Amino acid sequence: MARDMTQVDAASAAAGPPTVRRRLLVMALCLVAPAIVFMALLARAEYGQSQGRYEQQLIATTRALGLAVDRQLALGQSTLQALAVSPALAAGDLESFERQARAAVRSKDAWIVLISPRGQVINTRMPPGQVPPRTAGLPPERWAAVRSGRTTVSNLTQGKVAGQPIVAIDMPVIVDGELYDLAYIQTPAAFAPLFAAQGVPRSWTASIVDRNARLVARSRDQEKMLGRSASKPMLEAMAKDNDGVLETYTLDGTPTLSAFSRSPTYGWSFIVGVPRTELERANLSSLALLVVAGLALLAIGAGAALLFSRGISGEVRALVADARLMASGGEMPAQTSGGLREIGEVREALHATSRQLRAREAEEKRAQARQQLMINELNHRVKNTLATVQSLALQSLGKGEAVPGFDAFNERLYALARAHDLLTRTVWESADLADLLRQTLEPYGDRARIEGPSAALPPSAALALSMVFHELATNASKYGGLSTPAGRVEVTWRRDPLAPDRLALRWVESGGPKLTGPPSRKGFGSRLIAASLRNELKGEAQFDYLATGLVCTLTVRADGAQALGEDDPATDA
Repeated sequence: MARDMTQVDAASAAAGPPTVRRRLLVMALCLVAPAIVFMALLARAEYGQSQGRYEQQLIATTRALGLAVDRQLALGQSTLQALAVSPALAAGDLESFERQARAAVRSKDAWIVLISPRGQVINTRMPPGQVPPRTAGLPPERWAAVRSGRTTVSNLTQGKVAGQPIVAIDMPVIVDGELYDLAYIQTPAAFAPLFAAQGVPRSWTASIVDRNARLVARSRDQEKMLGRSASKPMLEAMAKDNDGVLETYTLDGTPTLSAFSRSPTYGWSFIVGVPRTELERANLSSLALLVVAGLALLAIGAGAALLFSRGISGEVRALVADARLMASGGEMPAQTSGGLREIGEVREALHATSRQLRAREAEEKRAQARQQLMINELNHRVKNTLATVQSLALQSLGKGEAVPGFDAFNERLYALARAHDLLTRTVWESADLADLLRQTLEPYGDRARIEGPSAALPPSAALALSMVFHELATNASKYGGLSTPAGRVEVTWRRDPLAPDRLALRWVESGGPKLTGPPSRKGFGSRLIAASLRNELKGEAQFDYLATGLVCTLTVRADGAQALGEDDPATDA
């Protein structure tokens, strides 16, 4: 029968309340962490692919724009080649040649100019028969290109006759045996239709820049930006490569993802930029479905976790309440069985710990009471012993003037008793140096000043220093700085930087009788100070009898003293 009951208990324990591990596993599954991670990686990949597609589209647009500009410049060059072989030009029949030139160019944004070394000869932009101004000659750099015998395309330059920025295609020709320049001139407006022809969106910014990186044409705000140099980041990128993609800013400050490419034929560059806000909107819209699906999964997981965590939360809060009650020392309530096995085990351990702590605290209080009783009894007996010594001295030696030194002996006993009282307050663990000095110098009020960091002295050092300070104070009250109303004593101390267990104390007297030198003989007090420093404190003393008063420097070893605090000075004035 007993064996059957044991089997039932074991089965009940095996099929008992669910463990924390099981519920946490259910919560982890409900939070669909793997799906969220996968969707985050998928979103990141989609973002990168989307930006990559934009970059490819931008590069393709810049190259298409470059081909369109090359075609337009090649058209002007073909027009010049057709006019250059005109018999009228070769024969010097400029009137017939001008009619041919006007017929060759019909656009209002392009015209033909024939320039001799002495100035313009023909300008189809002017009315027929009107003679161009002779001062409108060719700039030296363009004449240099003409003399080289090559057909060249200029950068954006200022037209003297047109009075506006122009782009010139210069071709050298021979007229009556003399070198002339036959030029096909275009205004920047001639390139504006190319942007629409390439399908550049209105929100994008497309630009054509010459070899000096000056803006020849722009899809937006052309009149405002004409002739301005490309941005510094774009200039740096164009100096390194013939094409590329970078994040930069347009000349009007719009953040863009921009692509550039350079024409190998004429050296001009083409820049197309899409606003980064538009790029982000496009990327975010493609990710919206993934985000919505992720949020839906997260909401389902959070709901399931909330449902399963209610029981755990209630039991954990009850466990926290028990722990706080134990920390405050209160009586813990009777143990109850919880829904989770692990929490029940923790509660049982808390109750056992609470019982042990309460038993230890009770025993510790009893031990402290016994210790305090013993210390008080010891202190009482020490005082009785000192009183007995005092009485024996009084009965044996007599009192008053008949026994020199009796009063000093009596005062030394009092100093020793006061040191015992100070140590009793700290259960004979330590005594603070500042408290020791305050107790010794208390009768002298504000004529005594102490200053130094906190230093806890072990009992032996405290007793020895108490006697040393008593002797110094007694000597000062009789012969030194405390023997006159205006006299003062200042005691300072510090830690030795090279030896943290050593204290350097300085006793300085001032305002007392003027000293002429050290005393002729050493009294008992001096011998007591020297013996205490040598035997108890492993230190030394130096006495300087200055005219202004005694200066005593003490160096003591305070084994077991706490480290001196630099930020907690003890000062009395």
